[in-house]
Amino acid sequence: MMLETRQLQYFATVAEERHFGKAAERLKLAQPYLSQQIRKLERQLGTTLLNRTTRTVALTPAGSHLLEQARRVLSELDTLGSEVQLIGAGLKGPLRLGFTGSTTYGVMPQVVRRTAMAAPNLQLGVSGEMTTPRLVSQLLERSIDIALLRYGSPMKGLSYQVLGHETCILAVPTGSPLDDLESITAAELAETALVGYPENSVVSAVTTAFLSEQSASPDYSIRASETSTLMSLVAAGLGPAIVPRTATALEIPGVHFREITEAPRTELALAWRTNEETQTVTRMARIITEVVSDVIDETASDPAASPAEPKEHAS
Repeated sequence: MMLETRQLQYFATVAEERHFGKAAERLKLAQPYLSQQIRKLERQLGTTLLNRTTRTVALTPAGSHLLEQARRVLSELDTLGSEVQLIGAGLKGPLRLGFTGSTTYGVMPQVVRRTAMAAPNLQLGVSGEMTTPRLVSQLLERSIDIALLRYGSPMKGLSYQVLGHETCILAVPTGSPLDDLESITAAELAETALVGYPENSVVSAVTTAFLSEQSASPDYSIRASETSTLMSLVAAGLGPAIVPRTATALEIPGVHFREITEAPRTELALAWRTNEETQTVTRMARIITEVVSDVIDETASDPAASPAEPKEHAS
């Protein structure tokens, strides 16, 4: 037997008001029509739900049980409707984020904080300290939904939105000869053993291009995937490291930061799977864009561009 939502609503209103006239007024229905619908419900259920007199309306035991269950069902339906609206507006549901390297420290905390304020019902899953190639793999494997990465070679199946440029800076061990300089040139770095990111990282690529201007190739004493590990190696005196400026958010004893003359820079970009620009992804893209425009030292000319107009690389 199928009960309709409106039947439950009509019955619950009459049961709560204990008066057909008041219930009809509340429902904005004609009283005879409401009475007819309640009798139809009783016939459908094969039992009396209300005892009626000229002055009062009282619930039968069956009516009391139906009222209790009707209230529960109507409340659940109302909750369901609200949840669906929130999900449709990108304000509720799971969303998995990925952050590259130093943005884990300079950008991610603010993104999480602003999301908690703007969309508290979003269930965030956050992964940080990943290289761009790893983030691309995670996106294609559907392990994350949107990533803040360093724009390099576009990948089939992903769309990109470049947010702006981030210059690099040099992390040096405290007390090293480079620590005494205010600014370091490519020529000075060309003769220095560096601590670096993995060879396939975007920062490594721009470092190689930067030093090639001095007809030199970077000499790495050791490499590390995570910026925090890289900073610890610098603090241990294993060498300086060319890192994105957001790495300065990491305050590790034994590490100072120095400017690089005509410093290399990377492009920060958002990436997500092509044709999967859900409202949730779009809303998160806006939040990340706002944070990045506040954090990085150089932004794109139109940092508020919507992900609805991305750089698509689907082929």
